[in-house]
Amino acid sequence: MTQRYQLFINNEWVDPLSGQWFDSLDPFSGEAWAQVPRANKDDVNRAVEAASAAMEGPWGTMSATDRGLLLHKLGTLIEKHADTLTLAESRDNGKLKSEVGGQVRYMAKYFYYYGGLADKIQGAVIPMDKPKVFNYTRYEPIGVVATITPWNSSLLLTAWKIAPALCAGNTIIAKPSEHTSVSMFELARLFIEAGFPPGVFNVITGFGAEVGEPLVTHPKVPRIAFTGGDEGGRKVNVLGAQHFKRVSLELGGKSPHIIFDDADLTRAANGVITGIFSAGGQTCMAGSRLLLQEGIHDEFVLRTLTL
Repeated sequence: MTQRYQLFINNEWVDPLSGQWFDSLDPFSGEAWAQVPRANKDDVNRAVEAASAAMEGPWGTMSATDRGLLLHKLGTLIEKHADTLTLAESRDNGKLKSEVGGQVRYMAKYFYYYGGLADKIQGAVIPMDKPKVFNYTRYEPIGVVATITPWNSSLLLTAWKIAPALCAGNTIIAKPSEHTSVSMFELARLFIEAGFPPGVFNVITGFGAEVGEPLVTHPKVPRIAFTGGDEGGRKVNVLGAQHFKRVSLELGGKSPHIIFDDADLTRAANGVITGIFSAGGQTCMAGSRLLLQEGIHDEFVLRTLTL
């Protein structure tokens, strides 16, 4: 029996306004194992309003020290519920539990680190050449941050974005890949358990044109953090630039292994095989090209074939 999930907005589980869901398929069996809400522009508006209100409410007035304590507690809960998060992501994206489990336990460290950093963000007093003028800098939250992540490492890539954003006092709307949304809902449960105020973390699921585009262009979302393919990143960048938004892009590439004739060829061959075939090759840094010094070509290729 498939489990039906709801959108996570303002610390509440709510049905999509479209009244529609779509299946999440298990890559191993090809069978539907969960139903994911198909959100639309109106759902995006609901999430943005909740995140904006949180900036003006308890989260916006919370001390940096208290924000840090919440982040640290979230890290503890991630470790405590690592098996649940691992199972959800592994079943969604088909990666080995050993790999996903390592990522989940590692992501907790990001919340520990940024939890400690939260009350150590400092400005400066700047000397002036004019008498009786006091000049200083002060860092303030930018506001609502939208995170858009791909299917291959949904939780870890999201943690890289939201941990520093929350540390600085921003609020989050997370839009995971439509192929791997379930683990983000499981993470959202931990935000409630940790005691985060409503609206600080929200999860919107669905397809790019229906959810991603209205999220990127929404006037109350000044910051976009995107990880994915070149085509999607180009569109996000163009849409964000039209509204002078701050956009960061982490895009896939063709990362080369470069082997010279003074290398330990056995170790290098093992590294090449691991680099392209681990995680099914589905990583941003998979070694999908091999550049060999001409004199070792035949020997090196033979070693890779016999491993």
